[in-house]
This record gives sequence, C-alpha cells and structure tokens, in this order.
Amino acid sequence: MHSGEHFDPREILPIQLHDFLTITEIDSADFLVADLFRRKFGHPPPNIPRHLVGLYRADDGGLHLAGFSHMMPFGDVYLSGGSCTDGDTARRMRPEQREALRAAGGLWFYLLKYAFRKYAGCCDAFFGHCGDRRALEVALAAGFEQTAHEHVIVNWHKPLHDNHKRALLAKVHALGPF
Repeated sequence: MHSGEHFDPREILPIQLHDFLTITEIDSADFLVADLFRRKFGHPPPNIPRHLVGLYRADDGGLHLAGFSHMMPFGDVYLSGGSCTDGDTARRMRPEQREALRAAGGLWFYLLKYAFRKYAGCCDAFFGHCGDRRALEVALAAGFEQTAHEHVIVNWHKPLHDNHKRALLAKVHALGPF
C-alpha cells in the first residue's frame, strides 16, 4: 500500500497552533487510540491502516491524544470514519490554546485537510457518511461536498469523468452507513 505524501503537518496547520498541536499517521490504533475510541463508539478501533491522530503538547512537554480519524482504503476510494476528539485533552489546553484551535476551524478540520493532502495520490476520491449537522459543517468547510444520497459526502480531489464519479458514488452508497 502506498504510504502517501510525506510532509510537515505545520504546512497545513495555522502558525498559532504550531507550538502545541501536530498531526501524524500511526501504524496501529490499539496502543494510542483504543480507550478514546471505545468511549466514543463502544468497540475497538479498526485494525485496517490509515490511522490519523492529533497530538497536543502540554506545557510540561507531555503529549496527549487530542483526536483521531480513520481513512479506510476501499478499492479506489478512501472512506473517512471513526473521527472523534478527546474532551479531557481539550480541557488540558490553556484557554487561549482552545480558543485558537476553535477559531482556526477545530481539530477534525485539520485531520481532514491532512488526510486529503497525504492520501491524494492513493485514491480517486474520499467519502464520508455524516448525519451530524455540526460535523457536516466542518466536513464541508474542509473540502467535502454533499451528494444526492442522504448523509453521503465526497471530496473529489482530482478530475474524474462523470461516469467514473457516478460509479464510485454508487459503490459507496451501496455500502450503507460506514
């Protein structure tokens, strides 16, 4: 599996976040993400690669998981899911850090931006299934767009023929919620 583009996450993060936030891919979600994922979804995280994490660096230098998002390869597309943030980590942030992150668009916005750049060469499109109004606002701001199918969103990051787009959308829609 192609590992995606290698780049410094500071290239997508606003400068006001550089001192306390980073985004990276980890090979396995079990060690770092399992507790958060179980709290949010009631089961272990997926064991399929493409685990993205946002890490908060506290004033004492300690690193804390701030958020997670999974991009699951599904043939020629990636499925975005399992995204969540850790409120405990957000409460560790100084108020001005929380406000800077909120004002910049929030962590999920940047997890998506990171994924769209990192994996652009690995797939023809990114799809999501989003039923939450606030999450949809963030997803649309990050580059997703709504489709004719309720809750199915897509990021067409490269030119594709309309027939190919319809085929990819039909394939993903046939999955149901993911």
